[in-house]
Amino acid sequence: MDDRLDELERNGAVVGEISIRVGNIFDPQRRDENRRLFRAANRVHRTTRDSVIEEILLIRPGDPLSRRKIEESERLLRATRYLFDPEIRIVQVVGERVDLEVVTRDLWTLKAGGGVGRSGGVNSTHFQLKDANLFGTGKSVDFEHSTTVDRTSTLVQYADPNVLGSRTRLSLDFASNSDGNRRSFDLERPFYELDSRWAAGVKASSDDRVDSLYQLGHVSEAFRHREERFEVFGGRSREGAAELDSSGRVHRWTVGFSFERDRFERDTDRVRPTALPPDRTLAYPWIGFDAVSGEFLRTQNFDQIGRAEDLSLGKSFHVRLGWSSPALGGDRDEMVFESTAAWGVRPLASAERLLLFSGTASGRIGEGGTQNLLVSGRARLSWRDFGDQLFLATVEGSAARKLDPERQLLLGGDSGLRGYPLRFQEGDRRLLVSLEQRIFTDWYPWQLFHVGAAVFYDAGQTWSTDEAKEARIRGLLQDVGFGLRLGSSRSALGSVLHLDVAFPLQRAGEGGSIRAVQFLVSSRTGF
Repeated sequence: MDDRLDELERNGAVVGEISIRVGNIFDPQRRDENRRLFRAANRVHRTTRDSVIEEILLIRPGDPLSRRKIEESERLLRATRYLFDPEIRIVQVVGERVDLEVVTRDLWTLKAGGGVGRSGGVNSTHFQLKDANLFGTGKSVDFEHSTTVDRTSTLVQYADPNVLGSRTRLSLDFASNSDGNRRSFDLERPFYELDSRWAAGVKASSDDRVDSLYQLGHVSEAFRHREERFEVFGGRSREGAAELDSSGRVHRWTVGFSFERDRFERDTDRVRPTALPPDRTLAYPWIGFDAVSGEFLRTQNFDQIGRAEDLSLGKSFHVRLGWSSPALGGDRDEMVFESTAAWGVRPLASAERLLLFSGTASGRIGEGGTQNLLVSGRARLSWRDFGDQLFLATVEGSAARKLDPERQLLLGGDSGLRGYPLRFQEGDRRLLVSLEQRIFTDWYPWQLFHVGAAVFYDAGQTWSTDEAKEARIRGLLQDVGFGLRLGSSRSALGSVLHLDVAFPLQRAGEGGSIRAVQFLVSSRTGF
């Protein structure tokens, strides 16, 4: 960021002309990118339209110059995923007028093909045709066919983050699954920036599927679950970024109404349930409060490889309380609550060390006491070592009480314990510790992807007050492993390919069910 910004802002400068320069995926002026295949990719790719970027920017010609709005605009541009490391620069200063230029490069947004994955000893496949920036409009369309441990699914999805050039977002999706189907509609105008003074929206969804319960990585029960959701809300902000409180946060109030209906049936060829979960209907008005921080740290080579990342460091808090009643369409009198919190600190004010915390809590309170309570917390400590490499220690804990019968607190290969089958342990308490040395290299094959590596150790266990569950828990489980990370520098689809080999350190299991080596292949949004 230009050092002149603060002085110009203090002197009352205003924004002049804003020019936009969007580079194509590959730069033919660079010798290592001037190849036939790269030139062909540029020809078939439609670069992002200037109007799309203008709709995202928080600054307009004639506005007072503001470093905060420029930095926040850059964060919003990075959040699109289809723009690489956008930067807003000062072009010239003429009197009180400051001309700016938005400089960025497009990423490849079309994905056509398929892939395979493996986690917890289970394979998954998918075939996909997706464009995350259709014809340079910023809109996304997705056609996908996938097979996972739960179901085979065909998905059609459409998303428009700026409907008719506004701040309103639209998302539609339909999935036809081997065990049912899912539909959803989401239209909302969110609090899109710190200065947003109002928000409103409506959401609706239906999902017909088969839910499974697990014991030691195997399905123990299964039943059909028909789920309906509807929500309408509106919100106001007490102040904008110009009136931040002493803690550097803005405060927002939201009110709404939610309807949630869950129905359960014995309609499956899988393992039949011993008892169906009871049907449930919640209908409740609610009020929410948010305290949102505007403090961010811009970094690189943290959860991504070779890309700029924005880590929130300020304290943020959310709480929502509602009351469901038969008078409103529910089938019970219960208070419904949820809350989240997140903050980050730099121990000893060091730029090399970072400590990030987050926590959530949700549940209901009625005549029977607390129901469906789930409290979770996470702490991540990172520091740079061996130059620009990164060591990351993560501790995650969860506690549940009287979860709804269709929910489980599970631990296994798909929830961080990489050397074990997926959904292996079940309990009312869960603890997971992961230590990972992340290695970022300068290897950049064919100018297409960055290569990284990881060495890791995981340890975790669940506990339960239920004697039947406790009898199945195998105690503390540990694994060690290593893997490659391939981060695409030209794709907007945000994937980091994980190729891992994990070795469980405790293998006592029925019939040798825990293999000596677990091979994991997955595509994720982070390292």
